[in-house]
Amino acid sequence: MLRGKRYYVFRGSIKGLAISLAALLFLLAALPGGAWAQSMTVVPADVIMAKVKLGETAAYDHIIVRGNLSSDRLALPAKEILRIPFEVKVEPSDSPRMANSSIIIKNSWIDGDVDFSNALFQKTVRFENTIFSRNASFQNCVFTEEASFVGCRFDGTVDFRRSHFKGAADLSWSEIWGPAEFSDSQFDNYAIFYLTDFLGTASMKGAKFIGPVSFEGTRFYSDATFNSTQFGSVALFDGAQFSGRADFPKTAFSNFASFNKTRFEQSSFQEAQFSAPIAFIDTEFNRSATFYSALFAQRATFRDAAFNSSASFGKAGFSEEVELANCTYRGPADFSGSQFKVESSFNDSVYNGTADFLGARFLGYADFSGSHFAEDANFSNTKFDGPADFSRSRFSKEACLFSAQFRRNAYLVSCRIASLNLTGASYPWLFLPWDSIDHFDSDANAYSCILKNYENLGWQEDAKECNSDYKLKNDFGGRWLLS
Repeated sequence: MLRGKRYYVFRGSIKGLAISLAALLFLLAALPGGAWAQSMTVVPADVIMAKVKLGETAAYDHIIVRGNLSSDRLALPAKEILRIPFEVKVEPSDSPRMANSSIIIKNSWIDGDVDFSNALFQKTVRFENTIFSRNASFQNCVFTEEASFVGCRFDGTVDFRRSHFKGAADLSWSEIWGPAEFSDSQFDNYAIFYLTDFLGTASMKGAKFIGPVSFEGTRFYSDATFNSTQFGSVALFDGAQFSGRADFPKTAFSNFASFNKTRFEQSSFQEAQFSAPIAFIDTEFNRSATFYSALFAQRATFRDAAFNSSASFGKAGFSEEVELANCTYRGPADFSGSQFKVESSFNDSVYNGTADFLGARFLGYADFSGSHFAEDANFSNTKFDGPADFSRSRFSKEACLFSAQFRRNAYLVSCRIASLNLTGASYPWLFLPWDSIDHFDSDANAYSCILKNYENLGWQEDAKECNSDYKLKNDFGGRWLLS
């Protein structure tokens, strides 16, 4: 199973352990007279590469790797690796470099570049609690078995572009200070980035996660790119923090995905496809959040989400239930042109900016009960094929229902509406007491329709008040006065 929500308990202790180890290594290195060497054994990089060439397990603990680890050295015979200085360049090649032994390096410090580009690792690769002091490249690699980098610190660039992880890949509790590249990589098994810190940019563009993936508690301090990424199994981002841009455009989620309690700055899920249930419970979007033209094939839950800037769901499609209850919108909220095929819940939400549902369509029950619209709410040309419930809602400015179509009952009991435009709207039954409306800014036909509605409901007092208001706005010559 993926590691669960233990990061609230262990983040300080385990993460602190990795950082303390890193600090200890540097302190040991700074001690005078070679005192650090008594604690850390120095191993030349070519000794390790020679073992790999011979198919011997390269297992080390508490060492300092002196020199560069390079897959190009595997093109040489083992004796030549040790005899020829590293400065003598081996002819580069795009052909795979075979690594037939396990590489296990723990609690160590690699004092040099790491370049295993084009390597084919036939056995386990495990670097744990180890510092990569310079750049580390594993691009175009194949990891046949487990690839573990738990608790590691990467001081330079990390490059896994176009690599293929056939076994589990684990980078949990690691720190990556430079840019991290995983573009076009493929993960067949578990991919674990649990509590990993990306201090530079992180790119997963075009990556394929066939197995479950965990980014729980992961912190992205710069931009994170997941453009066109494919998630074939469960994807967990619970408790993750995105301090830069979080880009998920055209990303495909084929299985359950969870972003509960995730914190975003600027985020984009434009044209993303969610083929399974998706959860954004208690999620915080601090800057613009875009779900424009996103497709939700299964249940979508955004309960208790906070949109602290603009939120765009324009032309989004929801095929199953969608829950946006108890949400807060501190900027404009755009749902124009969106389609809700089943029940949709927007109840008890607060819209501090404009709310735009222009041309949206609700094929099932639409629940806006108990919500507060502080600015203009636009439901022009919106179609409600199922019942619509706005009871207990408050519209502090205009509620525009121009040409809105209600095919079933519309409930607005216990509402408070500062200004209502029902021009061109149609409805079978409208349960809206007249004294809930401060200003009825609609044409004569709209007056006639709502008056008839009150008569059909048997609400004689509401009909009387509506008729009186109509007469006040119409001079005796039949000329319609401006409100």
